[in-house]
Amino acid sequence: MSRPDAPAPHQVCPPLSDDEFAALKADIATRGVLVPVECDEAGNVLDGHHRLRACRELGVAFWPRVVRAGLSEAEKRQHARTLNLARRHLTSEQKRALVADQLRDTPAMADRAVAEGLRVDHKTVGAVRDALERAGEIPQGLRDRNGCPPRPIPVSTWRVSQGAPGVATAWSGETEWFTPPEILGAARAVLGGFDLDPASHDMAQRSVRAARHHTRSDDGLAQPWSGRVWLNPPYGAALLHRFVDKLVGHVAAGDVRAAILLVDNRTDTEWFHRAAAACARICLTRGRVRFLTPEGEAAASPTNGSALFYFGDNPAAFEEVFGALGLVVRPARPWARAPAPTRSR
Repeated sequence: MSRPDAPAPHQVCPPLSDDEFAALKADIATRGVLVPVECDEAGNVLDGHHRLRACRELGVAFWPRVVRAGLSEAEKRQHARTLNLARRHLTSEQKRALVADQLRDTPAMADRAVAEGLRVDHKTVGAVRDALERAGEIPQGLRDRNGCPPRPIPVSTWRVSQGAPGVATAWSGETEWFTPPEILGAARAVLGGFDLDPASHDMAQRSVRAARHHTRSDDGLAQPWSGRVWLNPPYGAALLHRFVDKLVGHVAAGDVRAAILLVDNRTDTEWFHRAAAACARICLTRGRVRFLTPEGEAAASPTNGSALFYFGDNPAAFEEVFGALGLVVRPARPWARAPAPTRSR
């Protein structure tokens, strides 16, 4: 992994105590950096300032890194707050301070939206808002505003549940799911952006931000695909293989110049082998991907792990970024020589 530049001022939490930092440094000396340092596209550190300091003091030259591109300054701060609230053992006062900072950044965002972004209880957000309004630190009367809020940090294409935890199918309309931000952020870092998201939902595009997207109403399977594609298809057996066939066909035809496909790691299926024969690299995620509800809560653990297939001519970039998320393997057959399957609508 390449080494990020000097830290940027996105450290939103209080520094670790001397004892806490000493324990972190000792753990890194023994086991290495297990949680990647997160940076923006300019190399500014968003999360992992203490890990970076420990590496420098230990003389560690390289560490895992995740690049999060395309975020505004406010979104970078929100992302850092979300990570620290989920991971660090903060006091109630420290948690409320992070919520207050978020409300100062985005006072017009509804309480539930703030709670979703930071993964805290919306009642806590309401109580902090009341205190800030009384102190005159944020305007009053914005709590129920229905204007367009800032883009949410949880990012991915739209998925819907069939009822069983972790089993998704095509647009059943029962429950919406979002992929954790590290997956889509990594995909964006590799592809440089998305020209097309062919299996999506209008609400998801506040986060995915593809140049073009297709929903259930316009049927992505019936549309032409081209450019850089992010595909998180519906997981129902009747449709999943059709999305995989269509992607592989467009890659072989040269319509799609780069793509990342997120699916279950069901290695016994025909569609998995078809994608493996056509891709350049596969990442088998470390642990199961915990998809998020629209409220920002983690869903039940899925029944399968996940696999991400990379199609394109820059597999080194995929290895560098996704190596922090799991095991990256190289298929035996080069993707450019894979036979083109029958194109499906």
